[in-house]
Amino acid sequence: MKKWLLTVAVISTLTACSASNESKQQAGDTYQKSNVDLPRLNPLASGGVKLPTASTEYQLPQIKVNKEDKVDIRPPSIPLAIIHDSITRFDGERALIAYTSDQQKIYNLKQIERLLKEQNIQYTRENGKLLTDWAATRRSDDLKNTQIRYQIEEVDTEQAAALMVSVLQMKRNETIYTPSITDKQRYASDRLNQLIGELNAAYQKQQQDLSASTTAPIASHIATDTNGRTALILSAPFDAAWEKLGETLPKLGFEIKKDMSARGIRELYYKPLSQKAWQQISSQALPNLGKGSYQMQLAALNKQQSAVVISEEKKSALANEQAQIIYQSLQRLLNQ
Repeated sequence: MKKWLLTVAVISTLTACSASNESKQQAGDTYQKSNVDLPRLNPLASGGVKLPTASTEYQLPQIKVNKEDKVDIRPPSIPLAIIHDSITRFDGERALIAYTSDQQKIYNLKQIERLLKEQNIQYTRENGKLLTDWAATRRSDDLKNTQIRYQIEEVDTEQAAALMVSVLQMKRNETIYTPSITDKQRYASDRLNQLIGELNAAYQKQQQDLSASTTAPIASHIATDTNGRTALILSAPFDAAWEKLGETLPKLGFEIKKDMSARGIRELYYKPLSQKAWQQISSQALPNLGKGSYQMQLAALNKQQSAVVISEEKKSALANEQAQIIYQSLQRLLNQ
């Protein structure tokens, strides 16, 4: 008996949870959909007692309400500030997110195009804007066969950039209709959040992978580059080698003064370590380098190897003997 009651309870629960998408969008207040007139309050039976005259000042008017209209009760969607130091808004037509210009290399129209291709959404590019073909909303609470055409655009200035999404048209069961302001806000915000969310997730994963690669030991060997200079060849791609060298060089006494990663150059200032501090790093004699400015140059040899050369202020590479001491000490630190 208990098992049977439990089965009935489970079936009832599952039935209640499997409501249609149409019911999810509409209120369950069936009494509001009734066309029966609202009840009127009749005067109280006085029983012969004289009652004071009722004031009509606060009497509710009898208004004929169209109770057949369907109202979408789903909460509105808003653009989310997924990007660090960003601001968002919906201006009545477009959902937008604005962010600092240095983040534009991550969030831009070219990356959006890549996502659209991955999602098999056809589009055309007109006047710097992306106009999509009909695309599903990707919402689980939407009615079947609901599709939307979007417009996606990018705006950039010296200090800030922005991506904007707007709804051009909507259709359901092949019937095209004009979206309401609520629809525009909901679906433009949803699509913007989805696109920015995927770009942000990919960027965060890339940063995590890069962080993991910089903490891993990097094998290396000393060689001569194509210009005849003594160089250290690292068994790591450019990005991983760049980050690892940034952590390691200060341990040898090279303070990083300026980073120019696009050119693979770091401007350094060398201050010799004490004899005791140097002996903790290397078994060799303290290098005979003068205090002052130096330069590190990193170049990608291929996808898995990079080469680094340290030069004096006059851009001449370190002398062979001093280069051997510095690079061998650097090898030891990189391999930890």
